Amino acid sequence: MTLSDIDKRISDLRAEEREIQDVYRKLAGFLHANAILPINDEIVAYLEYFIREEQLKQSAGARNTEVITGLETMMTEFKQEMELFKRTLQDQRNSANAMDIPQPEDIFTLVGTLYRLPINGRQIREQVNGIRISQERYGAKRENYISLPRKADSSKVMIQMKEITSAN
Repeated sequence: MTLSDIDKRISDLRAEEREIQDVYRKLAGFLHANAILPINDEIVAYLEYFIREEQLKQSAGARNTEVITGLETMMTEFKQEMELFKRTLQDQRNSANAMDIPQPEDIFTLVGTLYRLPINGRQIREQVNGIRISQERYGAKRENYISLPRKADSSKVMIQMKEITSAN
């Protein structure tokens, strides 16, 4: 591999980084504008509480250094992600251009942009597919179907429930 090949690779990676950041800004704006992703700073306090609890356990003799380190890492990463998200939203507010916020029909195009990146696109797609598969497995485990006896259909509670659900 020559020096010019390395320079080209670095240039290509930087171009992909700019593309990913652009898509991130647009998706963050969409999520914020549509209130899908609330910013919850209480998670930091929650993690701090657990870290203190684990430290108390450690002072009582528990060997939980890995747990404390993991919680601290999780808190640091969350703070970094929230800071990036807040900074992105602030940049969008400062630009004062509502046209930068994509519409719902634009989301698949933006995601497709990430999938088509020549260097990292395949890896992004694999990660998204992995998340989708794990969510489907989790959802399948959460759902329970219960067969009610025929008598339940005519009970007072079921009649009221049918009235409530059919009113909408």
